[in-house]
Amino acid sequence: MTSSADIRTEIAARVAAELSNNHGVDEVWLEGALAVGLAHAGSDIDLRVVFHDRPPMLRSRMVDGVRVDLAACTYTDIQSLRSLASSFDVGFDDVERFRQVRAALGQLTHLRTARRYTPAGWQVVATASEISCYRNWVVADRIEYVLSLVEDLLGLVTDQLPAEAEVVCRQLEVCLLGLDLVVADQPLLGDKWLPSLWRRINDEPPPALPTSAWNAEDFSWFPAVRQRVTAALLRCWPDMIATEELPPAGTGDQGWLPQRYADGWFLRRGNQRVRLTPGQLNGWLRLHREGG
Repeated sequence: MTSSADIRTEIAARVAAELSNNHGVDEVWLEGALAVGLAHAGSDIDLRVVFHDRPPMLRSRMVDGVRVDLAACTYTDIQSLRSLASSFDVGFDDVERFRQVRAALGQLTHLRTARRYTPAGWQVVATASEISCYRNWVVADRIEYVLSLVEDLLGLVTDQLPAEAEVVCRQLEVCLLGLDLVVADQPLLGDKWLPSLWRRINDEPPPALPTSAWNAEDFSWFPAVRQRVTAALLRCWPDMIATEELPPAGTGDQGWLPQRYADGWFLRRGNQRVRLTPGQLNGWLRLHREGG
């Protein structure tokens, strides 16, 4: 924890202790990057105040030159949020459910990072089950984003737009870094904090995609994307059928990536998608082990 984080955590505890004594307050949570020990010299403090019912309007305040942002909610609000983190229950065609959870990912990250104030110190709010479910939802979200970026990158390369392709490649690297961190049980914080989270669990610098000439003959960047997406999914859903049935024809081409939902495994490339029968993922993995 940096000195900036130390200072802000001490301020947060003082404010939380004061708020906890107010009538109608159930709990006070510290949320966001500071809750997991990350802050810089200009960071604000995010506190959530949980009331019995009908929360009042809370105003942000300055404490020792640091802005403290206060959010008010009720116990019922928290239970509604926690219901989203209770199970990864979305099917591949359940667009509305996925949109609902993706829209709430910021709030779910608040729950994932939240620390409850107690006189003895800050205590983790999310249960082990909620943290695991959060990981599954965010992995699914990041892979949707990876697929979108890969589709963009393939289109830019086809139309010979190398400068634009380089921009999308950088976005893809950031997205993959977030994916790698989430499957390592880290929260999906703002992009600026991804290197800090990476350094907590790795001695090596974050991986970069291979340099590409950005032409239709150079797909050197794609195997690394495929490997990282597949590895992330298998860390979340390691159980697979042992048979090695061959995958659908053509899904070994550039751009095809796996996805996992509550109703099984899928392969997707742009708007093309296929459901895998039990055992076909193993066949698809074998195809790439043998073919590179």
